[in-house]
Amino acid sequence: MKRCIDDKYLRNDGIYQTVDNGSMAELKVIDLSKEHIPQALDISKAEFGIDYLFENDFLAYIGKDDIFCKVALLDDTVVGFCMCRVFGPEKVDEELKLPESKERDMMLSFRRIGLLDAITLRSDMQGHGYGTILAKESYDEMLAHGVDCVCAMAWKSIRGTTNAKRLLENLGMRSSIEIQGYWNLMVDSPEGHHCPHCDPPCKCYGVLYHKEIRE
Repeated sequence: MKRCIDDKYLRNDGIYQTVDNGSMAELKVIDLSKEHIPQALDISKAEFGIDYLFENDFLAYIGKDDIFCKVALLDDTVVGFCMCRVFGPEKVDEELKLPESKERDMMLSFRRIGLLDAITLRSDMQGHGYGTILAKESYDEMLAHGVDCVCAMAWKSIRGTTNAKRLLENLGMRSSIEIQGYWNLMVDSPEGHHCPHCDPPCKCYGVLYHKEIRE
């Protein structure tokens, strides 16, 4: 039986059939492997900036239990990826870098947290529903890890556009605190993050989204 997600159909073998530019295409969401890294890295540089992710960052997600990366393949070409991390409250400060706030206190109250750490698609693949499929597959895997909260730090540009707003809201996540200059904390560049939309140091915002998972 086929299962429908955002008008894309999942076959029994885990492949989504979709119509792309008038012809039938196949979308798969699978675990990252080494051969996917060059294409995923090109997407990262275009969407996140040249200093946000490097080859070793992707390699660190291969073959691990509580961190994993899903890639979306359209006819075996990488069109997007989603990095996920699962951790306990002892790593909240390290992973989320939130200021003293009620939102930080809230995150510290959870037993096991799933973080949608980075999710993006190639720019010409956006708007086709592929991101929804990629996000849902990654979300479901984090649920399988027994998390009681799923969260994400979404990028909000200085123009006011939040990149993953619809994807995260479709998963039932809601936004709370916004932190300007947040992405400078996530890179090693001394001058600040080389954002695709503003000069370093980056002046864009990190926006916390979260959803409590109730049994």
